[in-house]
Amino acid sequence: MKKSLLLSISFLIVMFFSACTDNSMEPNENNMILSITNNANFDFYSIEISIDKITGGMSNADGSKIQKGDTFRKEYINQEDFDLEGEATFEFVLIGKEENRIPLKEITLELMTNKEYLFEITGDSIKEADLKRVK
Repeated sequence: MKKSLLLSISFLIVMFFSACTDNSMEPNENNMILSITNNANFDFYSIEISIDKITGGMSNADGSKIQKGDTFRKEYINQEDFDLEGEATFEFVLIGKEENRIPLKEITLELMTNKEYLFEITGDSIKEADLKRVK
């Protein structure tokens, strides 16, 4: 039990630090990457992504709003407690001003290593926010 808890905590820490914007990150035989570009005409401050019991986020280190045109990349690493095989449903939530949470659609993806999935956030207001798969 303790080993499982320690592995889960370690994985969450890795997920947290991997959320930093790193455009040099490339998909390889041990990972997959989600890339999300902001093409929206409204302000928000972070993107939360949940899969199964794992939740992580992407934001600017200084807490500033995500600018239109910014792209954030999140790496998922193939590990003992997180297997990049099969299907998984990802839940996306935008975090707006004053921690307002705006749920976007859930997207089911075929998990596989050496793969990058591209998405964009669009809309003219946070209430009209939409997440679209680009590739």
